[in-house]
Formats: sequence, structure tokens, C-alpha cells
Amino acid sequence: MEVFKYISDDGLVEIKMATSDISNSWKRFKARIGESATSYCDYTASRPGTLFLPNIPAGSTSLVPLSEEPAIEWKDRHPVMFETNTYSITLRFFAIEGHPSVIHPNKEVEDCFNYFDSNDIKFLSGSLDFLNEPGTFTLRYKYKPVGQPERCDTLSFLVVSPKLDSKNDYEHILSAINNEYDNLVYKYLTKTFQNFKRGGTDNNDLIWLSIFQSVVANYIKAVEFIVNRPNMREQREVRYSRADRIKFWTPALAEKYAQIESQGRLDNTLFRHEVAKSTLDTLENRFVKYTIESIGKRLNSVINQLFKQYDEKMISTEHRAELESYKRAIYKLAQTPFFRNLGHFDGFKQESLVLQKRTGYAQVYCYWFILQSGLELHQGTTQIGVRPIWELYELWCFLKMKQLVADILGIDLEANNVTDFVKEDKKSMLEPFKKNNVEHTIYFDKEDNHVELHYQHTFNRTTSGEVHTATTEQRPDIVLNVAKGDFILTYLYDAKYRVLDDANANDMDNTADDYADYPPSDAINQMHRYRDAIYYGSSRYEHTSKEIIGGYILFPGRCTDEKIKERYFYKSIETVNIGAFPLLPDSQHPEEEGKLLREHLTDVILGKTKYQQIEKSIPQKGLYYTPDKPKDGIYMILTIDEDVNKDLNSILEGCTNSIIMGKMGLEPSNDIQSIRYIAPITFGSHINGYYEVTKVNLMRVNDTEYPTRIKFDVSNWVELKKPAKFGMPKWALRGVCLTKDKFFEHCKNQAITDKIL
Repeated sequence: MEVFKYISDDGLVEIKMATSDISNSWKRFKARIGESATSYCDYTASRPGTLFLPNIPAGSTSLVPLSEEPAIEWKDRHPVMFETNTYSITLRFFAIEGHPSVIHPNKEVEDCFNYFDSNDIKFLSGSLDFLNEPGTFTLRYKYKPVGQPERCDTLSFLVVSPKLDSKNDYEHILSAINNEYDNLVYKYLTKTFQNFKRGGTDNNDLIWLSIFQSVVANYIKAVEFIVNRPNMREQREVRYSRADRIKFWTPALAEKYAQIESQGRLDNTLFRHEVAKSTLDTLENRFVKYTIESIGKRLNSVINQLFKQYDEKMISTEHRAELESYKRAIYKLAQTPFFRNLGHFDGFKQESLVLQKRTGYAQVYCYWFILQSGLELHQGTTQIGVRPIWELYELWCFLKMKQLVADILGIDLEANNVTDFVKEDKKSMLEPFKKNNVEHTIYFDKEDNHVELHYQHTFNRTTSGEVHTATTEQRPDIVLNVAKGDFILTYLYDAKYRVLDDANANDMDNTADDYADYPPSDAINQMHRYRDAIYYGSSRYEHTSKEIIGGYILFPGRCTDEKIKERYFYKSIETVNIGAFPLLPDSQHPEEEGKLLREHLTDVILGKTKYQQIEKSIPQKGLYYTPDKPKDGIYMILTIDEDVNKDLNSILEGCTNSIIMGKMGLEPSNDIQSIRYIAPITFGSHINGYYEVTKVNLMRVNDTEYPTRIKFDVSNWVELKKPAKFGMPKWALRGVCLTKDKFFEHCKNQAITDKIL
């Protein structure tokens, strides 16, 4: 469908944009923004014209003009550009010479457009998507009307996200990150830009260049005005001259003249007098020279760094030429003869009215102050690129986890003594989102609670420590380690700035009046893969076991908490410890962010014991079991192997704390994880009682043929009221597994009433 059309007032340019159906994107956007969605965007053009949009809020797809007369600005309109859509863009030019072109700093954008010529109408056509880059997009195009100078016009509009508020929520995310890690949010050569307010403290090279580009034209005009109409200062110079050379006589000087004349000494006398002289070497002019030299030095440094980092395949030719023109313009100003004889600027001793009020000087002073001040992350006029929203969302989720963990532990992150409880090397957060082995870790330590929060932690075959993979590398976004005594519980979280397909047909459980987002299925599957791939092993436990207790997706989902609890991806957390938590930024109510995630973390960190947390998980770290006696635990009748169990009497009398199986091991049909009790028998073929199993692992014994055996740690010996017969002992060498009912039925039916045989 066609969603946008612009026609210049002179009829030389027509721009059209089309995409697939945007109704679902609009529906999601309006669900997040509310009623203000209909007046969310501004559209601007450098040349007057007529703009046409479909009335999407009213359900119409037909284009209608937004104004009766040509205009350059259309404020408070609904969006039609969504970051989830791909747009075909066509520019038609009439009565022009040569080839028109699209100009953008990012060469990738320029390369999207192809040139066509048909019947005196010239076309530029291309396809653009804005995936993960909501913000302001400026379509800048150059063309030459017949018989007229070349033009460079622009058309700007806001690309929005259907998943969050592209203004308020976006600013909220950027501010949260920037408060923690200075200048990490900015990026060069983006398709879209954010408009920020000048005057903040952030002022890295990228920020400085963005601000410089917004003021350079006016700065140069102001300096040129000063050169042509400079401020001069009058200074008095002492001279010694003959009387006939002196033009201005003070009363004192005239009196001295009369005295010398009466003495007849005029011909041989030089009179001391002062002459007023204008000079350009003023404090204000020295300041202007200082700004030119400082700006030129930093501009050269910034541009040289950019050209080293981004080659000609990334930076468009036009943009490289534009940057070089800045250098030449500043250099030309610095070489103006006006500045050659000016002295060194040593700062201001007092305020200068010239810099505050005089034309040219006041502007230079203002632009210099702007360049020194930087940006604030609030809506403004200075354009700058930021990282893709998926990267920012991922890092924001990590910071939100940090805040939630601190809140749960009762740690005030703003307190002066926060370093007593939280350890973090913020210098390590230099190059996030890159595939390297550098991770970022925050350590929380308060009273008996010890928590580690890892960002971009890598598990592989060479990982040092006890946790590793046996095959390929795994790199979850966020890893939470919770210490319970000497026991470490590991949870994984992946932040995904995605939701299930916009089409309603793919939104499971949705109804017309109950709209909600769902996490993408592949992301859920990834958590299953993480749990299957990451293992635990150490010298203490000679087997390898599953490491991950649970894995969860964090995604920008919308719906009430009560409705979320009814969704499959939340219910699955209770059943298999794999699922998802909606985590959507809320600039108006940040305390409401991630309430369900907060409940989960509270249970993990404070609420549940280690046994409660692993009760329904795949056995972890030595196969610990819950201390609660299960209702349906399996009772295993086992013949004790005297070769590996040296104190048989202790086992039979209920005094041991471990039992080792024989070389034959467990029957393959039996599930070792279901065995909760062991009833030992001897060659005397009777049962005296049973032990409760507390732990199972593998161990090595001194047997070259069968060196690995199953070891049960046992406790809580229960003696039967009456011993029970079993039968042939060899039947139980690999264990005979019975349910509770079957075991006690056997003991009752086979009870020895007279004497032990």
C-alpha cells in the first residue's frame, strides 16, 4: 500500500513511499502510546509542497492531502513509517538536467537507490528498512532544474517502533544507560538520528561533531562578520615630538610650551605627549582566534579518527567531501590576515560586554559555549546517531536486572557506601555487543546473600572453572549466579527486542479485546538449548551434570500482569523453568517496570531454598534432592557389594552415610533420579530397614575393569518393626525398584515372625 506522497510546489519533484499493510503495526503502536498516537509525528520539507498520508486512525488507506496550501511543516500527525516495515521509495524529477542523487552519510543508504530515465522524467528508486533504528530519517536529494542552480532539498519524518514509545521510552532507555556508562549509546553512520537537547555534560568526539555540524555555518558567518567589522580598542601611546608636530594640546602641555617659549628653547625641545591609537589586538579578538584554532585542531583529530575507523565503503563520497570542506573552511578562517598579529588568549579576567552584546562576537561566544557543553538526552534540535535499539534494549535489561537485584537485597545504589556491597569495574564496559571473551560482572554481597550478575558471559570448552560446554560456545546475554552456602544456582536471561509476528493469526491466545504480545518462539527454544549445552563438572563430582536451573526471555511485551500469568510462556516457568518475562520501559512509572520479573528474582534470591529451586529441575551439581520426603519415591532393595563397601555391618545396622553399587550398576530400565530410599540385603536374604537417599553421584574405585560406580549418600535410617524375607540375593545385585506401596506390601507379606534365618 502507498503510505506517503510529497509534491513540491513548483512541480519538479514527486516522492512516493509504499510498503505492505501497516494496520497491525499501527494497532500495536496505538496500544502502547494511547490516544496521543494520532498526533505523534511531525513531517518537514525544506521546500514548500503538498503532503499526502492515508488516514490510518480512521481505517482508510486512501491518500489525502494534509493542507490546502503548500507548506514545509506538518505537525502533530500520525506515523506511517514503522521500523518493522520495509519501504519502497521513488523520487520522480521533472524538467531537470543531469543525474539526481540521494545524499546520506551512510553509503549503504545511498547505494539503495538506482537511477532511471524515461521520457524526460528521471527517477531514483530504492528500498529501505529501518529495522532496530527508530528515529528521524532525513531524505536528502540533489538535483538541477533546467537553467537554474543545483538544489539540495530534504524531507524528514519520524520512524517509530510499534513495540515502545519512540520518544519517551527511548529517552528513558538512553538516559539509564548513559547514567551508568558514559557515552556508550552513541554511534556513527546510522540511518536515522535522534534529536537531543544541547547543554549537557556528554561531549565525546561523536557528540562534538554532531553539534559542530549543526552550528558550523552560523559560526563561520559570525567570524566573517567580525573580520569585516572588528571591535577595536583605543590605547594611548607616549611620544616625544617637536611643537609643530603636536595636534592636540592639553592645558598642562600648553603651559609647558609657554614656559619653554619664554626661555627661547623651542627649537631644541621635544615635548612628551600621548597619542590615541586604535588596535585590533583586543581580548575579544584574541578569543575569536583561540576558538578557530581549537575548533580546527579538534575537527582534524575527529575526522582523521573517523576516516581510520570507517573506510570509503562505509562513508559516502558526498559525506567525506562535506567533512573535508569543514576542515578547509576552518583553515581558511585561521589564515585570515586579521588574526596574524593578535596575541595569545589567556582567559577572561572579567566579563566582556563585547562578547555578550556585540553582533558577531555574541554569536561566536554562544556557539563556542554550545560546543563545550555537549548534549542532554532530551528532545531537542541536534541530530546524532545511537546504537540499534536491540543493543540498547539488551543493555537496559541488564541494568534493570542490576537495579532489581539491589532493591531485593536492600542496597541503595545511590548511597555513599554502595561500594561496600556492590563491586563493578565500569571501565570494562567499553566494547559491548562484540563477539569477544570480555564480559562485564557485577558482584553483590550483603550479609549472607551473594549474587553475581554477568553480562555477555561466554561458556565454551576452554572456560576456566567448573561450568563449561562440551561442544559449541554459548553466550547468553545475562547470567545470574546466586550463592546458597557453597552451592551456586545459575539462571540465564536473554533480552530480545522482538515479539511474535505482527499478524494476529500468529498471536496465540489473543482475542479482540484482550491484545497481548508474545515472545518469539525461536528465542524460547534458545533457552532450552542453553540448558542442554551448559554443564557442570569438577574434581568433587566426577560425573558431568546439567548446570542451568532455568532460562528466561526478556521481551518488550504488553499486557496486564494478571493476563500474562495466563499465557503459556509464563505458566511454563512453573512447570519446566523455561519461559519469558515481559519487560517494557515505562518513563512515567519506572517503579512498575518488570513487576513479574521482580517477583521471580525475589523468590530466587531470598524466597526459596536451594532444594526448592532445584526440586523440579534437572538434577544439578551432584544430583541433590529435596529434603522433603516425596510421596511417590521409589524404594530400591539392593544387595551390598562387599568389595567396595568395606564395613558391611555398619550398613546393615543403619550406621553408614554412603552405599556404593556393585560393578553391574543399575538396571537400564530403572530411573536413578526416582530412587529415594535404599533397603540393603545380605546373603542372608532379609531386610532390616531402609535409608533415605540425599545425594547421588559417580565415583571412582580401585577396580581396573569397572572403575566407575554409583554412590548413594544416605541418612535417616528407619528400622522395620519386623525383618522381611527377600529371596535370592543375586536378584538384587542391580537393585529391585518398588513403589512405596509395593515395598511395604512385600515387607508385610514376607515379615519374619519367629527368628531370622
